[in-house]
Amino acid sequence: MSIQSYFMSGSRLKKAQQLTLDARQAEGEQANILFQQAYDSYASVSESFSRYADTLHYWGLAYLQQADTKSFSSEAIKIYEEAINKFLLCKAIAPNHLGAVVDEGVALLGLAKCKQVSFDDELYSKAKELFEVAETIQLGSASYNLACIYALQHKSDACLKALENARDHGLIPDIDSIINDVDLQNIKKMPWFTDYIKSFEESNKESDDVVEVDEKPVEAELTE
Repeated sequence: MSIQSYFMSGSRLKKAQQLTLDARQAEGEQANILFQQAYDSYASVSESFSRYADTLHYWGLAYLQQADTKSFSSEAIKIYEEAINKFLLCKAIAPNHLGAVVDEGVALLGLAKCKQVSFDDELYSKAKELFEVAETIQLGSASYNLACIYALQHKSDACLKALENARDHGLIPDIDSIINDVDLQNIKKMPWFTDYIKSFEESNKESDDVVEVDEKPVEAELTE
């Protein structure tokens, strides 16, 4: 690609990210149009761009977000597969790209659900392997994802351990998201689950009692 294309890549990446955000807020055909415009913008980023690995990750993430809007359909399967392909390309450039490793696992889980395969299927195994790789890159980064897999497979003790690890590293959704997560349905009636949620509530109460000094927020760039 040309030098001009390289220097324009940063603005094209930002445009693609903004289109993705707009698509997520839209519905129906308008969302499909915006997602496609985002994909076209990602495709226009130079392969020699210094952040091309990130570009591929964001590109795959856009596919992943679109697939999540398609429920369990053949269209969703194709979009999940596109997402996985982009994450694989990202890892070919940056093998330890944490976002691509985790999100490829998430895409594999989405694909497994769309195909309605058994919980011992290869798709779940591959997702679990990716989450374990993510844990070697950054502890806690995929602990919650692992907890979801263990819950689906009725592995109660392993699920609790993963949830505790996610909590201890501060890399976990809020209480309402955990309670409403359908992937955890199998373990929500376990006695320890209630205690686990209570530990969150107590932790949040203690945090509310701490007086913090107001600071001027730092605005992050769109690509951060």
